[in-house]
Amino acid sequence: MELKELIIYATHESFPAIENILSEIGALGVSKEVFQKDKQLIIKGYFEDDKLGKEKIKVIKDKIFSLSNYGLNVDPIDMRVKALKQEDWANKWKEDIKAIKVSDRIVIKPTWEEYHADDGDIIIEIDPGMAFGTGDHGTTSGCLEMLEKYLKPKFNVLDIGTGTGILAIAAAKLGSNSLFALDIDPVAIEVAKENAKLNGVNTEIEFSEGDLLDVVEGRYELILANILPHVIMRLIPDLVKVSKDKSTIILSGIIEEKVEKIKEELIRYNFDIQDIVKKDQWITIVVTRRG
Repeated sequence: MELKELIIYATHESFPAIENILSEIGALGVSKEVFQKDKQLIIKGYFEDDKLGKEKIKVIKDKIFSLSNYGLNVDPIDMRVKALKQEDWANKWKEDIKAIKVSDRIVIKPTWEEYHADDGDIIIEIDPGMAFGTGDHGTTSGCLEMLEKYLKPKFNVLDIGTGTGILAIAAAKLGSNSLFALDIDPVAIEVAKENAKLNGVNTEIEFSEGDLLDVVEGRYELILANILPHVIMRLIPDLVKVSKDKSTIILSGIIEEKVEKIKEELIRYNFDIQDIVKKDQWITIVVTRRG
């Protein structure tokens, strides 16, 4: 089968959002690499030949440029399309994704790669598929590092915007009690379920498609949200309704320009800042709920 490779030259900070756009629009997979000449990021989306016409490319462009409305720097943007045979894509896809140790104990590895684990390592196997979040991005690695630091055994955990399910899977392997993971993207939910099954924790995580207050009942001791800054801003008031007194909340996907506004909003809703971690250009904030 012939495929098309959509090549996008973009800024580093726009990667999670563009990756999400490509996944939602029907990409079979997404990869990235640094363009050394001017430090741009090259994002590559892979589509079936008959599913990437001029109209779909225009929709993708419009969605990417609309990200500037949310404070993301997306300029300059250049897009190109290249024909590709499926077997070439499959081999290249595997070359682009390697095992990575993202915290003291957590290792994310693709299913096809061998990894010699050290004592105490927690191995999460991912078959990267159509949804995003393979562990090498600063947003995901920041969340995982803070999850390992703050998760206590038997905590009830809520994962908002689960993506490939990496965070929920890590929480299960770290010894959490009940786990509820949600995402508005049905493709992400299916991929997350498959990854949870692959890691032997599918019976420990309840996955659901939908928005926070539409599908979540009860309160949680630890909450994860690796999403875009403008979504975090809208989410903060609702976090009060799904967290307990002294609950820990880990928020990521935050660019530096948005940190102060998000901190101010968190403090306004009685959340105390506990940790701020920077990975590449991305910020992860850890807070506890007060009262």
